Parts: sequence; C-alpha cells; structure tokens
Amino acid sequence: MVAVPFATTAIALFFTLSLVDQFLERRRPYQGIWALGMGLYGLASLLQGLWQLGVTGEVVFRLWYITGGMLVAAYLGMGTLYLHAPRPVAHGIFGGLVVLTVVGAVLALVTPLQTGADLRHLYGQALASVDPQTGMRYFPAGVGALTAFLNTAGSLALIGGAVYSAVVFAQRRQAGYRVVSSVLIALGAFLSAAGGTLERFNFPQAHTLALLLGIVVIYVGFLRSREVIAVFRFPFARGASRPGVT
Repeated sequence: MVAVPFATTAIALFFTLSLVDQFLERRRPYQGIWALGMGLYGLASLLQGLWQLGVTGEVVFRLWYITGGMLVAAYLGMGTLYLHAPRPVAHGIFGGLVVLTVVGAVLALVTPLQTGADLRHLYGQALASVDPQTGMRYFPAGVGALTAFLNTAGSLALIGGAVYSAVVFAQRRQAGYRVVSSVLIALGAFLSAAGGTLERFNFPQAHTLALLLGIVVIYVGFLRSREVIAVFRFPFARGASRPGVT
C-alpha cells in the first residue's frame, strides 16, 4: 500500500499544474483555489507516503493533519462556490475560510496531543487521526470539531455544486458530456469524502485507497468539462486540444 499515496501525489501534482496553467491563462478565481486545494491534496498524500516509508515524527503528523485532515475539502469546495455563487458571496465565504485556516493551522500546530494516544502506534502503517490501538483521537474535541466542520462544508459544496451542474445540464438537454463530467466530479468527491469518514472510524488503509480512486475520477470529470477547463493541454505546453475532440 506504500505505492498508493505516491500515485495519488503524482496525479494531484499533474492536476495542480494543469489548474495553475489554466489560472495563469484565464485568471478565474475558482481555478486558482482549486489549484491550491489540489496542491494540498498532493502534499497530504506525499506526507502519508513518507510516513509509511519511515519518515515519522510529530511534525510530519501535524502537517499531514492540517493539509489533508483540515483543508483539502474546504478549498476544493471553495473553488466550487466561486464557480456557482455570486462573486460578493464567494468573497465573503472565502474571507471566513482564510480566518478558519489560520485558526485551525495554529491549533493543529500547538495543541498538545491527547494523553493515551501514541503516535508510535502508527509507525509502519498509514497515518490516521485515531490511535489504532486505543481508539483515542490524537487531537481534543475542539480541534476535531473545527476539522469536521471544514470537511463537511467543503464536501457538501463540492458534491452539491457538481450535482447542481449535472441537473441543470440534463434539464437543458445540452452538452451531454457536461452531465457526465459533473456526475464524475460528484462521484469522485463522494469517494474522497467517504475515505475521510473511514479514516475517522479507524480504517486508514481504506482511506488512502479512496483518496486515489477519488482523485482519478475527479480528474477525469474535470477533463471532460469545458466549463471548468476550456482547453486541455499538458501544463505550460503551447499545443492544445479541446476535450472531447479527436
């Protein structure tokens, strides 16, 4: 299973570069925020892989918790809000997210881990927010509540936005590939969110696999959507080809 998080990292890196390339060309806020979210996705997976290779310690754990546990879903969902919500509303929510990001990161860096939850119990296996031997969470309830809020809100925004797009396109009976794209994005987001739920119920290996499956499905969905990426190309390459056109 060590190869799984590194595969996820590679896909997330390419996805991030694609989004950065598109953002530099089109300057759409949702592309920039999605790029940030995908970058966090890849960093969290990289930390997961390094941990399983023996690069352990409290700093690695805390950075993994911040990037993967707290922020990935929140920023992917924020990008979706910028795609669908009025700009003033999206700006206001983004301001709140920045504040919560700073608060959450500080708490995750300085809050002592709970007594009875030992990081050594994770050595040689996947990172998790729950001690696999004692069943205790590493962070106290306050940090966990903020993490749950960010994950839930972000996942609902990402999945809800994709479902909304699918319904709208289906009702208009236009651009069938957009319906397929939106369904794939919703499915991939659901897989990733389900993986997070499995991790919190002490199934970290299933979580790692779900993250890989989720990002693959999401990426395929994004590449099928002209609404999101009008022109697909390898990142920073001059040649381009429109998706769905051979």
